[in-house]
Amino acid sequence: MGYIRAGFTILLLSNNVNAFQDSDIDGVSDAIDLCPNTPFEALVNIKGCSHSQESSLVQKKEQSYRGALTLKIGDTLLNDEYYDSENYLNLYANYRYRNWDVSVSNSRATTSSSYTEDNSDSDNNIYLSTGYTFSLPQSSLKLSVGTKIVDSDDDSSSTQRVENGRGNNNRVIDDSSLESRDNDYFASINYNYNVTSKQNLFLYYGYTSSGDSNSIDYEDYSSFSIGTGHSFGKSLYSALSYNYTESIYPNVDAEQGVTWFNSYNFNKNIFATASYTYALEDYSYDNTLSFGLGFYFQ
Repeated sequence: MGYIRAGFTILLLSNNVNAFQDSDIDGVSDAIDLCPNTPFEALVNIKGCSHSQESSLVQKKEQSYRGALTLKIGDTLLNDEYYDSENYLNLYANYRYRNWDVSVSNSRATTSSSYTEDNSDSDNNIYLSTGYTFSLPQSSLKLSVGTKIVDSDDDSSSTQRVENGRGNNNRVIDDSSLESRDNDYFASINYNYNVTSKQNLFLYYGYTSSGDSNSIDYEDYSSFSIGTGHSFGKSLYSALSYNYTESIYPNVDAEQGVTWFNSYNFNKNIFATASYTYALEDYSYDNTLSFGLGFYFQ
């Protein structure tokens, strides 16, 4: 009987030993030890790593970082009582490495938390931009430069809109010549301030040097946006902003609107956006509704 008890005791002890194995005798189980070959005399953290080993792990992680890629596809619907309704496809790609990022798209939104676009109507143009983000205490500042490459071979997108009012005897503006003008060049500043961990304020200013056509010298213009956003849990973000964009035509009122923007993360790789803009003047479409589905890779 004593032999049986001794056998059970040895068996239990061996199971306990197998359950906690510490090959480098640093006090951290091999099951959770990220640095299994720590020298005997070294002091380790809860991960089982000495200071030099921890630095080496961080360095390896930094070397393996390849940046982040965001792809997005969406649709924009424009509706108004006086204009024919329109809709167009939005394509967007962004690559970020550290503080730098490069974007390419067929439509330009001035901020990530609203939907103030530039004042051209074609979705055949290509926008290229690059930016650098500065991390500041409780805030961030992003400086960007870019260009709009005009599709000069496509004259099919012709739009007529009325200057300073609808249904009156005002001059009609024909936007078809936008397709044959020179490229635009722009620079912008985005500032984001985190009021709390869930509430932020954002401010945008951009300046665009407009390309001219053979018959028209278009005006350079500024864009401005200010707003606030709130995170509801880890998935939903909602923002409200006021947006202002000057016209490329002389003596034409600026475009103004209020935008409600929303973003929802299904998981760490897939997200969706939806926004609604109501125009505050008579020149723009009264209602602009946009949807997008995005994919994030890191």
